[in-house]
Amino acid sequence: MRTLPAWAWLLAFAFSGIVQAEDEGGVSTASEEAAKEEMQVGVEKGARRNITLGAMYREEFEQQEGVTALKSGVLYKVEVAGKGKTPKLSDWIKVNYAGKHVDGRVFDKSKEGEPARMRVDRTVPGWQEVLPRMREGDKWEVVIPSHLGYGAKGTGAGNIGANETLVFSIELVEVEDPAKKAEAKSP
Repeated sequence: MRTLPAWAWLLAFAFSGIVQAEDEGGVSTASEEAAKEEMQVGVEKGARRNITLGAMYREEFEQQEGVTALKSGVLYKVEVAGKGKTPKLSDWIKVNYAGKHVDGRVFDKSKEGEPARMRVDRTVPGWQEVLPRMREGDKWEVVIPSHLGYGAKGTGAGNIGANETLVFSIELVEVEDPAKKAEAKSP
């Protein structure tokens, strides 16, 4: 039987340390797995909590005077009635809005004095249901169930969680006239 020189043993020992370090980097330790599992359980609890809170909020909102319920689950209440045009899904519009969680925390809003410009068919499905029912000058409070908002995933950015019911104050400022826009572009 042949014995290896000392330098070969040292080299083999160093190489096995490198392989072990690479293996540990590629495979999570038990504590990392436990932390990931705990975080997933927290996310799932939050999603279930959001379903419950949303259902409670929608039920309470629906009991208010003047609330209309659509078949999809969207609820709205007209705060100010306008007399202008009604947008189609393909129209560009200008709106003042504020989006809130059911606990009242604002997650997004248009800038003060500067309506947001957007195309109706590029909004969340809940907005696509109510905007074609609105007229210029209307201001509505709209409650959107999660499946017509950001669904089971939320926004990913953390400001809207999984399964959250969303509350919006929407004021339809203007439905842009495509003919005027075409005239402005032509020389």
